[in-house]
Amino acid sequence: MYYDEHVREIVSNIPFEPGIYMMKDENGTIIYVGKAISLRKRVRQYFQKNNKSPRIEKMASLVRDISYIVTKNEVEALVLECNYIKSHKPKFNVMLTDDKTYPYIKVTIKDKYPIIYVTRTKKNDKAMYFGPYTNVSAMRDVLRTIKQIFPIKRCRYNLEKKKIKSPCLYYHIGRCLAPCMNEISLEKYHEMIEQVVLFLQGNTKKIRDILNQNIEECIEHLEFEKASMYKQRLDEIEKISEKQTVANLNENSTDIFGYVLSDQTLHVQIFKIRDYKVVFHDNVEIKDIIEEEIEEALSQIITNYYIDNKDTPKKIYLKMAEDKVNLLNEFFKEQGIKLEVFCPKKGEKLKLITMVENNIYINIEDRKNNVMADLSTLLGFKEEMNSIECYDISNIRNEYIVGCMIRFEDGKLNKSMYRKFRIKSTLTQDDPKCMYEVLTRRLSHASDWPLPDMIFIDGGKTQLSKVKEAMKEANEFTNVYGMVKNDKHRTRGLMTSDGEEYDLSEHKNILNFLTFLQDEVHRFTITYHRKLRDSVKLKNGKVYRNVTKK
Repeated sequence: MYYDEHVREIVSNIPFEPGIYMMKDENGTIIYVGKAISLRKRVRQYFQKNNKSPRIEKMASLVRDISYIVTKNEVEALVLECNYIKSHKPKFNVMLTDDKTYPYIKVTIKDKYPIIYVTRTKKNDKAMYFGPYTNVSAMRDVLRTIKQIFPIKRCRYNLEKKKIKSPCLYYHIGRCLAPCMNEISLEKYHEMIEQVVLFLQGNTKKIRDILNQNIEECIEHLEFEKASMYKQRLDEIEKISEKQTVANLNENSTDIFGYVLSDQTLHVQIFKIRDYKVVFHDNVEIKDIIEEEIEEALSQIITNYYIDNKDTPKKIYLKMAEDKVNLLNEFFKEQGIKLEVFCPKKGEKLKLITMVENNIYINIEDRKNNVMADLSTLLGFKEEMNSIECYDISNIRNEYIVGCMIRFEDGKLNKSMYRKFRIKSTLTQDDPKCMYEVLTRRLSHASDWPLPDMIFIDGGKTQLSKVKEAMKEANEFTNVYGMVKNDKHRTRGLMTSDGEEYDLSEHKNILNFLTFLQDEVHRFTITYHRKLRDSVKLKNGKVYRNVTKK
């Protein structure tokens, strides 16, 4: 490890008093801030041959200068450390901004017709963000529930620029109120979005009050159909509210901290209990950490988390040494934050911490399987993609040429969106021309079959160019990729319409996922092809085909 005489001399002159220290690199940039009861003892440990995490090893190797501030006690040092971390954002300190891979639920409240979707990037764009969520499947369940209860706009069309000719399928099944067709007033739509926000905040009582008032007004004006719609929404909210209540829980303003160290990554999760319900959870992830560094990391997380947090609870429960708990309590008292930290040893409060830890273990397994997030990152999307359509063509000796489409969304196959196309434009084996026809016919239904985030087709540059042509003619757009095959006709990569190829050899989970999609669309297409072929009947020694109605 690099440890020159200059750094050695600085360490030897640091006092044995409490305070904070600032590690600096060769450019004088602060790369780490820490606190200590004894400054020299603590700083010296970074440059000794003891047990350190890879993160701290790397940090120490970059240190070229160290400055420090002596304080009266450890509490004052903790306050100062918190302020310096917040001000300088040193790259080797643990902060909530580290968990960039977890998704948020975004509500575009500043739009004329706000929509709700998943994103992995939190921007300063005046939208509302809920999360980040570590349990992606649970987050998807929340979204599904919202879209089931509240018939909000599903598509991402800018209705001020794009004119829609007819409402989509979601309107016809009662899952969208069709603002595109002026079927709902702007005022009523925004009232519904406000209820969605209250739902995400866990304030179901206020939603119930609003819906009860709506029902009474509708009955008074003899609008019984509208009253029935509000009553159905109220019943759904009641069911969700019952599920949220935690049995035998006598907490109404408490945050529960749990943590798990797995593969040198510290996973921390905070469950927020408000009005006896778990209404929200937050999280942070720190890589390259060892067990000896956990309590220091937790202290930094907690102090940074509550400094500017407007939703401060009355209590925190977590597992931590008694002296560290006392230090945190002194810190909050010093900062004028009315918040007490407790480390329960037994009973229901300890079970709450265990519940959070169990949830983290589930989350770790979920993330291993969260292939859509990995795929979105690989392809360079800032937001996690949610829906994919795959296409395949099948024929034998120019007979019964067919094309099929399957759809994957919300983490599973959506078989209600599977579609079959019998090719009409060609009687010969011309896959690019067939793909062009299939996509042209599919895009003609863009208003009632919402376009996916991505389209995968079985083919290379020629097929991709025909798909691009179909999209240009239809004035529609989404991301399209060709599924590049190996010599065994298995997917080995993805290709853009510009010919750029993504090698998947190092991404086994994505490769397995694409193979799964390839097998499913192939199965569906072959099944349709065989069904047509089997419709051929022999009669009087001649072959006749059943003619299907258009």
